[in-house]
Amino acid sequence: MTPKGMAVLLAVQPVDMRRSFDGLARCVQEQLGRDARTERAMFVFVNKRRDLLKLLWRDATGWCLLAKRLDKNVVALPDHIPKGATSIVVDAAILAALLDGVVRVRKESSKSVARDARAALSRHESRNL
Repeated sequence: MTPKGMAVLLAVQPVDMRRSFDGLARCVQEQLGRDARTERAMFVFVNKRRDLLKLLWRDATGWCLLAKRLDKNVVALPDHIPKGATSIVVDAAILAALLDGVVRVRKESSKSVARDARAALSRHESRNL
């Protein structure tokens, strides 16, 4: 799914999805402390409701941006996020799971959505072991 040798970094905090190329590149620099112009690095952003993702990367010819809005599912963030981390490195399998999302169990608070999404991702990861 991702080009060989490309690092995929997931921003752990929600991002305003009205941002496009420049705004997300600025977010990479200010919030993640990384250089967005680095080739071979892809940055994944999620909104607060966890129903929209944006992937930003740069190749030899310019910026690339992929956006995906999930119809019924929500993005499940991995369980293994260290306390205080601004981003984590994810592999192709986790990226695929993020893009697929998980079934929204209930429409209560954002905390319950996050809890349900993490539980569903854990089940998904344990099936793929």
